[in-house]
Amino acid sequence: MSDPKQPPSYPAIRLLAEKGDLLAIVIALAPLCFGIWAIAAGYGWLWMVVALLAAAVLWLILRSYVEVLRVLSDTLMPR
Repeated sequence: MSDPKQPPSYPAIRLLAEKGDLLAIVIALAPLCFGIWAIAAGYGWLWMVVALLAAAVLWLILRSYVEVLRVLSDTLMPR
C-alpha cells in the first residue's frame, strides 16, 4: 500500500512523456509494414498509398497525444 503522504508517481504517464516520440514512430510503422506486405502479396500499389496515409495520420495523432500528455504532466504532476 502506498504512503498517503507521498503523491502518486504515475509511471505510465512518465514513460509516455519520456519515450513518446519513439513509441509514436514505432506504432506508425505498423501500417507501413502492412503496405509492404500487401505489395509483396500482390494486392497492388493502392494499399501502399493507403498505408502511407494511415501511417502519417497515426503518427500525427500519437505525436499530438504525447505533446498534450507532456503539458499535463509538467503542469499537474509533482516532481
